Amino acid sequence: MIGGGPSGTTTARLLAMWGHRVTLVTRPSSPSAPVLAESLTPSCGKIFDLLGIRAQVDAAAFVHGRGNTVWWGDEAMRVEPFADGAHGWQVMVPALEALMIDAACEAGVTVIRQRVTDEEAAAMPAAFRIDASGRAGVLARTRAGRVSERGHRTVALSAQWSRASWPLPDWTHTLVESYEDGWAWSVPLDTERRAVAVMVDPRTTQLTRGVHAEAVYRAEINKTRQLSSLLAGADLLAPPNGWDASMYSSTHYCGDDWLVTGDAASFVDPLSSSGVKKALTSGWLAAVVVHTQLTRPAMGETARAFYAAREAEMYAGLLALTRRYLSGSGQSHPFWADRAGVDTAEADAEPSPDAHRQAWDRLRLAPDLHLEASPAVAVASRAAVAAREIVLEPRLVTTASDPGVRYLFDVDVVALLRLAAQHRQVSELFEAYAASTGPVDLAAFLRALTSLVARGWLVWRA
Repeated sequence: MIGGGPSGTTTARLLAMWGHRVTLVTRPSSPSAPVLAESLTPSCGKIFDLLGIRAQVDAAAFVHGRGNTVWWGDEAMRVEPFADGAHGWQVMVPALEALMIDAACEAGVTVIRQRVTDEEAAAMPAAFRIDASGRAGVLARTRAGRVSERGHRTVALSAQWSRASWPLPDWTHTLVESYEDGWAWSVPLDTERRAVAVMVDPRTTQLTRGVHAEAVYRAEINKTRQLSSLLAGADLLAPPNGWDASMYSSTHYCGDDWLVTGDAASFVDPLSSSGVKKALTSGWLAAVVVHTQLTRPAMGETARAFYAAREAEMYAGLLALTRRYLSGSGQSHPFWADRAGVDTAEADAEPSPDAHRQAWDRLRLAPDLHLEASPAVAVASRAAVAAREIVLEPRLVTTASDPGVRYLFDVDVVALLRLAAQHRQVSELFEAYAASTGPVDLAAFLRALTSLVARGWLVWRA
């Protein structure tokens, strides 16, 4: 395992918990390294639960973020608390990494602190090698075929500020603001300190040239309205750090005995607020795939193909999400035009609300069901995650390359499609499904049935 960030430590701890011997090689600690801040959404808690470290994360000195406050384009300020009172975490990256490395060691992972090259990593005895070295890409740069995302060249400049109190609707919130030729964000580190970063494109932004980084950074802050006002009463604690925040993906995410994960595999714009969540999720899936290959070699090729498809799909989804945000900035500066000008059309497999409404009305008003599977849908074996392994399971597919669907609203649609043609009343179908698969929520069952009809996978017999 190369890299001790969230992705690498997730993979390492899980594989060790599942009985594998894991060596994690990570760079030595450096007091001069830039100290970055990250905002973790509440959904990261699912991975922390899987790793068994949520209690440690909650007990750490991380601010529990309760949502976002946003000034975007010409829109009024939006205060967006997380649903159901959930909280995320505002973290300093070195502190999170240290916590997760300790958790990996606790699980039995051997940690070596040294820098390695691709050749040195290849020479280490191992049944499988995983690159989680982030942008450095120890293995990724020579094996994965890294591709920069057109129109997404971005540099981040970040520094810490302090003031006795911050006049905000909720001081724990992540702040996001767009301005003419970039955007800025801020996360709290405690009640007094905040990290504040600006994201700019050096090709198109009129950066202040020929002076030190602080002048460049302050010039960009002064282009904002809300953050510049907040910072007018704050003290800059240290000169800003800068780093490359450009987007990229991989042509190849894995090979016979290697795999890239987290930021080594791809990097998404921080605007998506999904960087750490993506790293954690990628690390979990990498562990599942490697565990499958090491314990069931016959499934190795299937598992690796599944991983590559999922990594590409995750990157594409976050890229599309980022472009939707960027296209709503209301700005015409090249920073925005370059990023939002690429076609962001996505195939939406979910039917429209009108299609759902029409399907539900027909199901509700029909005296009898006369449903059958459409010729356009079939049941085929597809790769899927089952606990800690990749397995083949039956799914509904519409094309040979379709990854397929097994569950909608936690309802097994393969079983539902099979049973639908055998029953004439919704109540009978519900009882038959429950008898076949176990207890099911009625509302979820009706939503799944309606969705199958709305998608045209269940059709009415003539």
